[in-house]
Amino acid sequence: MKKKIFSPFCAAMVFVMAVAGTSFSSHKEEKGTVQGAVVKIEAVEYEMTVKDDKGKETKVRVKDVADIKVGDTVIIRDGKATKSIKPKTGGY
Repeated sequence: MKKKIFSPFCAAMVFVMAVAGTSFSSHKEEKGTVQGAVVKIEAVEYEMTVKDDKGKETKVRVKDVADIKVGDTVIIRDGKATKSIKPKTGGY
């Protein structure tokens, strides 16, 4: 009798754990450097979506988004975002 109750319970727990695991996978921490233009900022969770030169969008968690606005070009290393300033050329 206990075996009949235990099997569906185990199956239900496996399903719950699988669903919970996939919900956390959307917030992957990027290793290395992410560079591109800021598309979206979620200040509540300190997340920003960055679009690189190839058009790939990456959602990244950062420690602070104080002076960064949508459209700025940024470089993100180890959770710290800094503005990327393009050098001025020509114009003598």
